[in-house]
Parts: sequence; structure tokens; C-alpha cells
Amino acid sequence: MRAVASILSIIIFLAFVTAGAQKLIFNTMASQTAEHLGFKKSTFQRVGALEVLGALGVMIGLAAKHGSWLALLNEVAAGGLLASMLAGTALHMRKGDGLKGAAPAAALGLVCLVELILRLA
Repeated sequence: MRAVASILSIIIFLAFVTAGAQKLIFNTMASQTAEHLGFKKSTFQRVGALEVLGALGVMIGLAAKHGSWLALLNEVAAGGLLASMLAGTALHMRKGDGLKGAAPAAALGLVCLVELILRLA
């Protein structure tokens, strides 16, 4: 189970660094998404910064020994990213995006949840 958790940690890192970086540089797609969801540019960029920091926390904690404070960093970061994806899923649903619009956030949230469960098991 540790190997699967480690693979999921890498997937989480890659997904959130990519998504967070897009929000930070505020490319055209991020700009349209922010406008659609009702975010100001600075707020959306803060969300991106938190995603990048969460991804780094997951990756740093991946290299730690089980039970150390760095391993705890992985769990806290994955939990924070899970919470943000739950909020993102709810926000997309509330904006009328349906399952198609909410699916990416829901899928990433599910990956975070599974990684967290496997890491704590």
C-alpha cells in the first residue's frame, strides 16, 4: 500500500503544481475560469499559490520516514488539498457547471482522499 500511496503522492504533486502554476501566471484559461467562478485575479492567484505549496508539502512528506513530522506534512498537505477540492467541486456545482465542470476537482479530491487513507493505514 505504501507504493501505491507514493505513486498517488507523485500524481498529486504533478497535478497541483501544474494547476497552481496556471493560476499563478493567470493565463487565458485561468482568467476565464476565475471570471466564471467569481474570483478576483489576486484571489485566484492565492488559490494557485496554496495549491503549489500543498503539492510541495505532499512531495516533501513523501521522502520522510513514517511517523516523523515531515511525514505529517504529507498528510496535512493532502488533507488541505482534499478540502480545497471539495470546495472547488461544490463551487462548480453551485455555478451550474454540472458533473462535467466539477469532475476534475472531484477526481483530484478522490485521489487526495485515497492517498491519505493509504498513508494513514
